[in-house]
Amino acid sequence: MAKRTAFFILLIMFVSASFLSAEISESKRSNIYPKTMAIYKVYPHALGYRVDYIKSNRTIGTFYAPLTWFKKSAGYGEIAYGFGKEYPYATFYYSEGKIEHFRLYLIEDFNDMSWGRLRGDNYDDKFSDEELVIEYQ
Repeated sequence: MAKRTAFFILLIMFVSASFLSAEISESKRSNIYPKTMAIYKVYPHALGYRVDYIKSNRTIGTFYAPLTWFKKSAGYGEIAYGFGKEYPYATFYYSEGKIEHFRLYLIEDFNDMSWGRLRGDNYDDKFSDEELVIEYQ
């Protein structure tokens, strides 16, 4: 009888701990907010990518993403190549009002019209940004 009671108490403690840990991890995840935007065109450069995206007011915004943002395995930026009607697009993950990380979903065929070619050499200083800021309107 004592073994059965002890087992029952341990079972209740284990189940309670499971719910508590799920609640904590859920609260951590709920602080991250994704925002997805369509990409108009991507321009590769020796130092990174120039990305033209479509704002909510249907105008074009631009940001420059240095290659260093993509170097680490869990770095500031990621690129996923694929194909489909929804490509290309980007998802920005916000935490406390700032972009924590972002992911570019790009068409894997570099001959696609979503890929462009930068002309001129005036872009080197554009890839020195430390932080990504996106304008939505």
